[in-house]
Amino acid sequence: MVLSTAIPLLLFALSGIRLFHWWRRDRLAEIPTPAEARRLLRMITIAGPLLALTYVLWSIALLEYGSPIQQAHVMIYVTTTAIGCIFCLSALPQAALLVGLVVIPAFIAACLAHQDMMYTVIAVNVGLVLAVLLRVLFNSFDHFHQQVMSQARLARQHGELVRLNQENERLAHTDSLTGLPNRRRFHDDLAELVASDAAGPFAVGLLDLDRFKPVNDTFGHHVGDTLLIKLAERMRLLLVGGATLYRLGGDEFGLLVPGNPHAAAVIGERLCAALSEPFVIAELTVTVGGSLGIALFPDGGTVATELFDRADYALYHAKRVQGGGLCIFTPDLETAIRRDREIEAALHACAFDEELHLHGQPIVGARTGQVEAIELLVRWHSPLVGNVPPGDFIPIAERSTLIHGITLAVFRKGLAVARLLPAHIALSFNISACDLHSPATLGAIEHELLASGIAPTRIWIEVTETAVMRDPVAAGRVLQRLRRLGMKVALDDFGTGHSSLSNLHQLPLDKVKIDRSFINDLQAQRGWAVVEAMVGLCRALSLECVAEGVETSEQLDTLLRMGCEHMQGYLFGEPLPVAMLPDAVPLIGHRAAA
Repeated sequence: MVLSTAIPLLLFALSGIRLFHWWRRDRLAEIPTPAEARRLLRMITIAGPLLALTYVLWSIALLEYGSPIQQAHVMIYVTTTAIGCIFCLSALPQAALLVGLVVIPAFIAACLAHQDMMYTVIAVNVGLVLAVLLRVLFNSFDHFHQQVMSQARLARQHGELVRLNQENERLAHTDSLTGLPNRRRFHDDLAELVASDAAGPFAVGLLDLDRFKPVNDTFGHHVGDTLLIKLAERMRLLLVGGATLYRLGGDEFGLLVPGNPHAAAVIGERLCAALSEPFVIAELTVTVGGSLGIALFPDGGTVATELFDRADYALYHAKRVQGGGLCIFTPDLETAIRRDREIEAALHACAFDEELHLHGQPIVGARTGQVEAIELLVRWHSPLVGNVPPGDFIPIAERSTLIHGITLAVFRKGLAVARLLPAHIALSFNISACDLHSPATLGAIEHELLASGIAPTRIWIEVTETAVMRDPVAAGRVLQRLRRLGMKVALDDFGTGHSSLSNLHQLPLDKVKIDRSFINDLQAQRGWAVVEAMVGLCRALSLECVAEGVETSEQLDTLLRMGCEHMQGYLFGEPLPVAMLPDAVPLIGHRAAA
């Protein structure tokens, strides 16, 4: 009764509890931790053989009873159940091996104990089956182990690939020098901000360094790079409220500031102030500055490209009009942008030789009254936008390659005017910084001059102080090239830029023109002293000095007392159309002499 009822009920109850536990875990989809999984595997490795031992002992005990058919049933039950359990435990070969070693040898021993040929044959067959089964088991486990290891390797490789992709993405969006996010990241973040449904107000800023190129050229790129790193570190400390600084390239930086316009203005003022403070690099003390243009979303635009363009225009306004600092885009600037775009479109459609006209203003020897030269001034009447002052269209042309076409058209027209004037009168042409750095434009100027037959000594080339100071070394080489052809070089608007005495001494100059703003200030003692110092400097450097903007007899007398004898201004003559110059020059000379 115990073997046939009690023991089976106990064994089946234990097995049922284990089945329920597995079913419940499967339903809950519980994923064990690695430590818990190891614990469960150890428990199965121990519990499996013990439970199998209990079953096989019960089965062997039954072999002593019943008919041969019933005993054969016990044998079939033991062998098939053992084989099934071993297959089920193939993923855990230690437990499967222990179950096999517990069940099958005990069963074989029981069979051999009967000393019956049939039992012996069954024992041998079962032993052979166990050997084959264990071989298959370990082959299967080796394959399973290789798959697990392969998956582990794939997981590691995938993780490494993800890490490398993240690193590549970080490098692709990071400036290698300063560690700041780069231009690509700036445009991605700007597009994401604009496209966000929950986008609140934010500011887009473009910051450009002042006087960085002279530092780079004078002290070398190593100092320039170190300066950029220190700049980035200093500016990064000033960012609050989620503001992000980007390096867009060279000495240009981008800024994104979430929040109200006041926050952007405060951060912008702090950045500009911080840039004006000196930087110490090794034994050098370097001072630069910065200009910042800001456009606000949505008032300044609702499209990323629109915001960028308007921040860029505000930056241009800060640099060119305000002379540095912070400028926030406003509706007034919107009007100016529309006007600039109309002018730019008209310039692209312009036939320069037909629409550009020249006026000339005399430069006279104040003591002799003789007209020494004519400064040629370009005027533009567009059929699309009407009369456009040079101060409006020249800066726009300089931002593109259109300035080169304008320069060459003016030069050709000026050479034609030279044929109508006496041979002793020179012609003065203004060329821009863009022209100075354009070998094609300079080559075309040389070609036009040689083809015209006009003596090169009659040609003055006027360059502004700001233009040559962008790159004094390169500008010096170009100006020397022009002088070797026989042309004279004049530095225009002297005193309004940032040239040093050493640069002025090294540049190949023949003349210096004092800006009209200093002449207007001659009545003040300080203004008088500044102009006298300029005249003395030109005399010390053996340079001719021309005073611009002379309008009164008092200014004339003061300049003559200082020793400045070459002048230009409304006192001697206003700009006239070049067609009137042949008749007007003698009259101007008589009036100046009087």
